[in-house]
Amino acid sequence: MIKPCGFFLVTLFFPSCGEKCGAADEAPGLVIIQPGRPGSPKTAEGFLSRLGDYLARSTKLPKPSLSYQNKPADALSRLKKTLPDLGIVSLGFYLEYRKRFGLKPVLEAYPLKKYVLVASEGNLKAAADLDGKLVMGGPLYEPDFVRRILFPPGEKTAAALAGWKGSDAWLPRPTTKVSAALYQLGKGRVEAVLLHESQYESMKTLGRLKKVEKVMESSYYPPAVIVAFRGALESAEAVSEEQRLLMNAMEKISTVKEAREIVQQMGCQGFRKIRPGWMGEIEKKYLFERGEKNEK
Repeated sequence: MIKPCGFFLVTLFFPSCGEKCGAADEAPGLVIIQPGRPGSPKTAEGFLSRLGDYLARSTKLPKPSLSYQNKPADALSRLKKTLPDLGIVSLGFYLEYRKRFGLKPVLEAYPLKKYVLVASEGNLKAAADLDGKLVMGGPLYEPDFVRRILFPPGEKTAAALAGWKGSDAWLPRPTTKVSAALYQLGKGRVEAVLLHESQYESMKTLGRLKKVEKVMESSYYPPAVIVAFRGALESAEAVSEEQRLLMNAMEKISTVKEAREIVQQMGCQGFRKIRPGWMGEIEKKYLFERGEKNEK
């Protein structure tokens, strides 16, 4: 079973046919990716089946065909073959690929979560202690998101680490194995581990953070956003009918008694409309840190 501490990057695919397939009897496909999260296609089968059943009941669409991956490279390989209609993606994925795939953000997961950097007790006295050192963690599958949004130079939440100037000097090593990363930390083979807040709380409850201390943490961000892939549409309309039905089902999922377990396994309480103006500010920050001009 997939652990509650994980969150999925979910993409809803419709069968490849060169253009967007419009047949009402075509079953949508569902591919789920957990960037840097534990799990496997085998352990995800039960969750995928329950999510597919819920979407079919709620939308009256055919039950989606479902698959699971947990590395961003595999997701990109799939997207090269056919564009999906809808996705539940990490914030970092959205910011990096929104223009490439014509992503339109519509919902965000809540509650908001932090990212936590931990190290062995007493090892880190200043930010310079991380320069040129190995840092492990699932979030490092999206290093630009870590560098530009979570811990950029001048980030107030990183001020707890003296002399903070950003994470550019880290040697990032992404991993899907949280326990293994903490083991490497305990052996002194890595200098720090970057965790999602849910992973930090889970490891703390399990007693895996003995002689480990929180060094710094990020601001709060949604663990995922639901996006419409406008690149899959032939017209300029905001969303297709299939997208609208699937979006509505995901927004209401926390209110459906038999679907609450699905939400819990996604590591959130539910989905809500994105806060007005917030996403635009995050997009500007991401572009600014990358050295691009702000879009109008």
